Amino acid sequence: MLGTSTCAISFGAFKRSTSYTLSAMPKIERIKNRHLLKKKQQRVEIEKIESVIGTTVSLPDGARLEAGILDDGSRVMLLNGEILFFERDGRMLPTLRAVLAGYVSVPRVTVDMGAVRFVVNGADVMRPGVTAVDDGIEEGSVVAVVDERHGKPLAIGVAMFDSETMRQAKSGKVVLSRHHIGDALWEFGKQ
Repeated sequence: MLGTSTCAISFGAFKRSTSYTLSAMPKIERIKNRHLLKKKQQRVEIEKIESVIGTTVSLPDGARLEAGILDDGSRVMLLNGEILFFERDGRMLPTLRAVLAGYVSVPRVTVDMGAVRFVVNGADVMRPGVTAVDDGIEEGSVVAVVDERHGKPLAIGVAMFDSETMRQAKSGKVVLSRHHIGDALWEFGKQ
């Protein structure tokens, strides 16, 4: 939902009114140009995705992916009606459903429980909330943001730094969030 909201805060004699814009991924109404990929086409697309995320994609034997285009013009790939990969910033990224199903394994950035409520609302990951970082993360790598208590993926993001730099940082953003629980991609799979 896009729109402008007003927030009024009152502290004794002081009153502050702020307007801000809420920008979120619009609800996915439909997927245009949806079609099954031919086997060769599917193999080529999977190879491209593997090169972007730096790991293998393990789909079930005989799985046939569908491709489609969202209203905003970005591409998606589906398996059994669930979006597994989506295009963002010109490259295909896995969805949380692909990670949860075990089709894709990406490095993890673990956040403390205090950061969870921000991450599931689409916030980028800030260094103070990070408790652990997997080895092998490079700048620009696709990562899964997980909570420290259950180890469940909360978001898919892009690392702003390599593993070592992330560990040494004291403040600032370390992961740019690209997809999170509760966004339009997640909600589409629940239909």
